[in-house]
Amino acid sequence: MTARRGVRLGPVGLRLTHRALYATVAVLALLLLGCWIALFTGDLDLSTSRVWATLGGDGTTVERLVVVDRRLARTLAALLIGFALGCAGALTQSITRNPIASPDILGVTSGASFFAVVLVTRPEITSSVADRAPAELVAPAALLGGLLTTACILALSWRGGFDGLRLILVGLSVNSLTLAGVAWLLTRAEMAEAQAATRWLSGSLNGARMPEVLMMAPVMAGGLLLCLMLARDLAALRMGRDLAPALGTAPARTEGLALLVAVVLVSVATAVAGPVSFVAFIAPQAAMRAFGTAGPPPVAGGLIGALLVLGADLVGSRLPAELPVGVPTAVIGAPFLLYLLIQHRRRTSV
Repeated sequence: MTARRGVRLGPVGLRLTHRALYATVAVLALLLLGCWIALFTGDLDLSTSRVWATLGGDGTTVERLVVVDRRLARTLAALLIGFALGCAGALTQSITRNPIASPDILGVTSGASFFAVVLVTRPEITSSVADRAPAELVAPAALLGGLLTTACILALSWRGGFDGLRLILVGLSVNSLTLAGVAWLLTRAEMAEAQAATRWLSGSLNGARMPEVLMMAPVMAGGLLLCLMLARDLAALRMGRDLAPALGTAPARTEGLALLVAVVLVSVATAVAGPVSFVAFIAPQAAMRAFGTAGPPPVAGGLIGALLVLGADLVGSRLPAELPVGVPTAVIGAPFLLYLLIQHRRRTSV
């Protein structure tokens, strides 16, 4: 029998096997290493003592600009965005019981992107050009887009509950429509607005600043708490919608709440960095294999997602020609998708 260790606080419980405990320690160690590289290295050569002094509030104007406004904000944004996407992917994959049902494939990400691009590229809606679109406007637009897109997908696919295949087919259709809408908006926009929107659509942390980080932090904290509270119900739901009520879980309520949490998380993350592709798809599957869980674990998926985004940003920002964070994640994600499809084909052909 596998030994487990855990704690429980009211409705929130967390139990870890030895394998999950070791994986957690390893991922946290890699995250700390990535944060150290991101904060203490870069184009401007600053000594370790000066970086610590600046983080403590005793730095020059230039040092504060580089260390706090650029490095620290970008690092925290990478962690929060990766965590949000990993959690959201695990939630959608759990409620659909399908390993490819991530928010970007289901159309939630493209719906959030469409509404944000509308705000960015249409001067009659906002007086700011794309590079200066305030986060307090872009974030609600992306959140509204994610919620409306999800409502549309549910209206078209709900038949007393979720069917994984039907939900994916409807999501792919909506995803194609919203991507076509984004392309149309770009062709109608002015050159400067279209260029800025295109940079945003590639998934980039270049514009991440502390106000955006402070806006995301409470949303991610609330998402973490809800993921912990939903852990038992999601585990019961993986046994099947017919068996879940016998285990004390209301399938429709669990699916609805989990989907709502996933949509809010991915919409806020998209509002800050644009659509960072494949993280919501890769992270839960990688976490399930690394932590040895029966299904995609939301919290562990969030940790793997944070590690993926932070690592991709470190790689992309240190190349001779800097790449947006969405490019390295796509390079990793496409082969991983093919790997899962091949595995699924082998299982079904046996």
